[in-house]
Amino acid sequence: MLCYNEGVEQILKSRYRTAEKISETPFSLTYRGVFIGTEKPVIIKIYKRGTLNSTLINHMKRRVREFSLLTHHGLAKLLDGDYGWQGFYYVREFVEGMSLADLLKKEGKIDAERATVIIDQILSVLEEVHARGIVHGALKPTNIFIDQQGIIKLTDFIIEGEVKETLPLKVQEIMANAQYATPEEAAGCPATVSSDLYVLGLIFFEMVSGKLLFPEGGLKVSLRKLRPAMLLNPEELSFLPRYLAEIIAKALQRDPLIRFSSATEFRESLRRKGVAKKGVENEEYLRILESLIPSYIEEVKTESEAVEKLGRLRWSKEKHRNWLLAVILAVAVLVGILYAFLLGR
Repeated sequence: MLCYNEGVEQILKSRYRTAEKISETPFSLTYRGVFIGTEKPVIIKIYKRGTLNSTLINHMKRRVREFSLLTHHGLAKLLDGDYGWQGFYYVREFVEGMSLADLLKKEGKIDAERATVIIDQILSVLEEVHARGIVHGALKPTNIFIDQQGIIKLTDFIIEGEVKETLPLKVQEIMANAQYATPEEAAGCPATVSSDLYVLGLIFFEMVSGKLLFPEGGLKVSLRKLRPAMLLNPEELSFLPRYLAEIIAKALQRDPLIRFSSATEFRESLRRKGVAKKGVENEEYLRILESLIPSYIEEVKTESEAVEKLGRLRWSKEKHRNWLLAVILAVAVLVGILYAFLLGR
């Protein structure tokens, strides 16, 4: 694996220059950087050699191009991505502002109304990216920024293909991010749309309560998420309006099928101030159908009776007509007999 010297500037593509290191994971290093010439600030993420194979690198190049086409105002713009001697890297917009993590550190907690506005803005971004088949996969307060205009910007999406190839690295990643990992990820499954919504529920809880739902972290919290017991004690949300407590509780369901099915459903619940019911239109349709069925049955019954009555009437007419024919025939026979009798005389 390449040894990185934090004190040495690196030039990427003759366009970007790294500055101080911001963070490091088992797989990557993140730096502040600048455009060479303009000195415009950027963020540069470099993946360590040995964590990606050539197939993944090529796949990630394609995904970076796709990400660069996203234009939602709530996304930190992805500017570039390529493979160099340093390893695979990408460059994104530098957001002037404060991370949600820093805001929580400064204020302790955020009132429910303001927290709801922040969550709604995040859901607006997730609506856009989820519709394009993109999952964030790494939501946490350090990846959520509030710029100087108060606009929420999401950063550091997990680029599809960012697969950790060795078990020790996977374990390190799970341990490092256990507080914001989903039950399915703790079980070894990939992140999904539902995973993003679950983590957003964790962040929502943290904002309004001023504490982590899983403060213990590490292996202990990962194992807790795998147990069948309830993840959230309802009493922990008793200080909130009931509708908000129900929304957070739904987002934090262990089973992805019971959570919100989409960012849109989550947003709609916030707007309505109540958990939006799945299939509301279908339920309404069923209620209408149920009200129509008795009248329809009555109508069919009435029509059946009318048909039966008509049948009886027709049968009666047919019967009456046949009787008349029989009488006429009998009279004709009698007339014929009488005529023959008289003629014989």
